[in-house]
Order: sequence, then C-alpha cells, then structure tokens
Amino acid sequence: MVDSSYGKINALIVDDFGNFRATLNNILMSLGIRSVDSVASGEEALQFCKVRTYDLILCDQNLGKGKSGQQVLEELRVTSNPCRESLFILVSAESSKSIIMAAYDYEPDAYLTKPLNAKVLDQRLSRLFEQHVMLKPTYAARKKGDLHTAIDLCTQLIDKGGRNTNVCQKLLGQLYLQNNDVASAEMLYRTVLNQRELEWAQLGMVKTKIAQGDLLSAQQWLGEILHRNPQCLKAYDFQVEIHREQGNTERMQAVLQTVTDLSPLSILRQQALGDVALQNDNLLIATTALRHAVKLGDNSFLDNAHVHTQFAQAAIKLSTMDEELGRPFLRDALKGVAEIEVKFGESQNIQIQAKLLETQLQVCSGNESRAIALMTAAQAELTKPGGGELLESQIEMIRVLRLLDRMDEAEVQLKALLLENVNNEEALQKLDVLLEEPRSEKNKLMVAEINKKGIAAYKNKDFHIAEAAFNTALQKVPHHIGLRLNYIQTLIDTLKINFDDQISKKIHQSLSKCEASLNKSHVQYPRYHQLQIVYNDLTKAQKNSELNDE
Repeated sequence: MVDSSYGKINALIVDDFGNFRATLNNILMSLGIRSVDSVASGEEALQFCKVRTYDLILCDQNLGKGKSGQQVLEELRVTSNPCRESLFILVSAESSKSIIMAAYDYEPDAYLTKPLNAKVLDQRLSRLFEQHVMLKPTYAARKKGDLHTAIDLCTQLIDKGGRNTNVCQKLLGQLYLQNNDVASAEMLYRTVLNQRELEWAQLGMVKTKIAQGDLLSAQQWLGEILHRNPQCLKAYDFQVEIHREQGNTERMQAVLQTVTDLSPLSILRQQALGDVALQNDNLLIATTALRHAVKLGDNSFLDNAHVHTQFAQAAIKLSTMDEELGRPFLRDALKGVAEIEVKFGESQNIQIQAKLLETQLQVCSGNESRAIALMTAAQAELTKPGGGELLESQIEMIRVLRLLDRMDEAEVQLKALLLENVNNEEALQKLDVLLEEPRSEKNKLMVAEINKKGIAAYKNKDFHIAEAAFNTALQKVPHHIGLRLNYIQTLIDTLKINFDDQISKKIHQSLSKCEASLNKSHVQYPRYHQLQIVYNDLTKAQKNSELNDE
C-alpha cells in the first residue's frame, strides 16, 4: 500500500549485489518513496552522506571488500555529517549473534534479515517515521544546544500519551542527564520502573547513581540488570567505568574479558581489553586482544596508530618473556607495524617508531641481520634535522639497543637524553619508563606515595590493595626494582594463602623481568634471590600436592 507520507523521503540503499539493490529500490518505489540513491560499497555510501541528507539508509552488513555495514554505521553516528541522525536500518542475510551484538552498540534503528518484502518493510518504516517526525523538533533543539526547549518539547509529548511514550521518556532521561539535572532524571526513571521493569530505565538509574558518585548503588543496579539479562553489553561497559573510577584494573580486565567474549567484533572493547591487560602485565591476554583490535581496524575509522604500536610492544614483551608463546603473534605484529607507516605515517616520529618496532620484532623472529639494517636506517633518520626532538623514537631506540644486548650503547644514549632534558619535567616523565629510579618530580612523588600505601596495606595483610598499588606505580616506572620486588612479595604472600595459577604466572613474569636486569652485584639481588627460592618452593609444594591428589 502506497503511503503518501513517504513521498518526501530521501533514501539510500547500500549493497554490493546489484540485483538486491534493484529489488529493494522497487520495494521502496512501491511504498511511495520516489527519491532513492543506490551504491555498492560502504566507502561510496559515506561519500554520498557527506553531500546529501538522507532520511533513510538501508545498508547491508556484508559489503564484500572494504567497509562493512557496521563500520558505516559507526562512522555516521560518531563523525560530523548530514546523515548523523538519519534512520539507519542494517540488513543482513546472516543472523549471527556476534554481528548483531556488535551492530547494536551504535543502535541502528532496526536490524532486518534478508529476504525483505514490502509488507515487513512498510510496517517497520511506518513506526520509525512516526517516531522520527514526532521527535524531530526535540532533536533539532538538542542539536542547537537548547536543552531547556528540548526538555519542554519532550515533556509535552509524554503528557499527550500514546504508543511512543516510552521512546519519549527514554529521550527525556538522556536530556536531563545531559543538562546535569540528575534529580529530575532519577525521578523519571523511578516513575517508569514503578510501572514496568524496562532495561533502558534501569541503565538510566545506573547513570544517575554514577553522576551522584554513588558507585555502590550503581553496582547494585547493574547486578539486577545482568541477573535478568547477562548479555546486556551496556551494563558491562558501566561496570568497566566504575572499576576505572576505583582504579581497579584487575576487575576492569575481568569484565572486559567477559564482554569481549559476548561481543568479539567490538573494536573499542578489544582495544580497551588490550590496553588494561597490558597495564596488568597479562601479556598473552593483551597481545591476543590487541591482535583482534588491529584486525577489526581494517577499513574502520576507529583504527589508530597507538593500537598498532601497543600490539607490537605487547608481542615483543611476550616473545622476550616466552619465545614459544610469542611466536604466533609475530607475523601479525609485523604486518600491523607495516600498516602504521601506510595508514598513519605522516610524521617523521611515527615513521621512525614504526621502523624501530619492526626492528625489535625482527630480533624476536630471529632475523638479526634484518633488524640491524632497520636500526641503522632509523639511526640515520634520527640524525636528520629535527630528529633530535623525537623523544619517543629515541626512547624506542634505547629499547632496540637493549634487546640487541648492546647495553653500553643504550646506556650512553640514555645518559645523553637525561642530561639534555635535565630541566624538562615532561620529557623526564617519559624517560622514567627506562629507569630503575624515576627522575621526574611527578613520578618520584607518585612512587613514594603509592609505595607507602602498598606497604601499609601489605602490613595489614590486605594483599589485594597492596598488589593494586604496586602495580599502578609499575605502569609508570616498570624498571623500578624495589617496587617490582614489593609487588612480587605481595603476590607470593597471596599465593601462600591460596595457590592460584594466574597469580603464579604473574610472579614468574615479574621474576623473569628482574632476572633480566639484575646482576649479582646489584644491591637488590639478595632479596630477589630469596623471593625466587620461596616461589620455587611454593610451586614444588603445589605440584607434589597435585600428584598426591591423583
């Protein structure tokens, strides 16, 4: 049935199959939509959306080579363009859980499976356009920044009642929070929840409690949501936000592992998991997540050089710690580094860093001659005009020299950089990652405060807080031997209470790091050696216990 209200609609069809584009075009025409453009790729769709406003976009999920439908949706929703608020319907021949869950992060207005027919599409469009037309003035006011008008318009629509009341209430809650009117938001969500337990209203209560600083109540609401719906991705995102606020990176990682298992195609969550696991020294988890993130970054505007760099650094650390564990990641890491120069290599600094990361990866791969050639080329770049100002690249060069066991050269360059930047606090903070003791005032103070906090917690036998404190400091000064040994001591005492394989792995990794940087003349060597003995005794006792149980 032709709907006269469709006559003014501009529509865009995005599908890599010409036959389906023609079929869908005919369906839209039969509904009364006369202005229809069609493109075969996500890249073309984004070009069209830069120059024309579409009321409706029907986009296939699988567009062959190039951007996927999800990536088109992500870019339209996040970037500034005329179609940011267009109705977006994602169409797919697939109904896989991972694709649907990843797509819903950016909230398509509908998700339809092929084949489509005029009746199904008409029913869905009729409801969507009714809502869109009704809320258009409210959206326009919000876009202008006139939140008071937007709130008034939304309130008037709710007072009128009708089948779209819940949609208006959901928008009104968002507007209250955007306007920092937390009390009104809470009142609205409680009113809705008194009538019906709707997930969006429960999530709204979580937002209000976080805004009020009441993290305990927010966690209680999240517990209720996840009890009813263990697949609520946004609830997990709020849990991550709360744990970040509390500085609990271990719990952040645990939640991110759960949610990436549920939605493995979410690039931002894979990036976040890789980042926090790297902070926690969980190198295998970090490297795995970052490899996923780099692969998901193909054709995505969410791809960035930092993630490629992190993946390479994680693969290098993992290979240095355990050659067998690291080997499967090296090829992908080399590919990811090569893409840095192609995709992001506009600056001299990025180009040199990419060469130096490749150098380290080649060393880990056993290609030392190739590594030395790359290092020589990078050294030549650093001697060019402006090269002396590329501190990040110079830091990476010192890592290369250390990996190649050219310790004397590394030490000479490090001393030169410290002398050159003796009065540069910002530069010293960056150089602290290479030093046993921090030189920057900020990190000196941070280490002293956190070490004091960790030691106090350790004496009170609150080993979890002590571990978190020492680990936080080690993220800034990873070569600080005293902190590292305090961290190991805390983990060992935790292991004595209850032997846990994950804690055991952390101890093993940290002891390996100490072994690589300590010689027998070092003042901290006796303590390191004693901790090594205690750890070995614990692992032997555990193995004997397991054998006896068998």
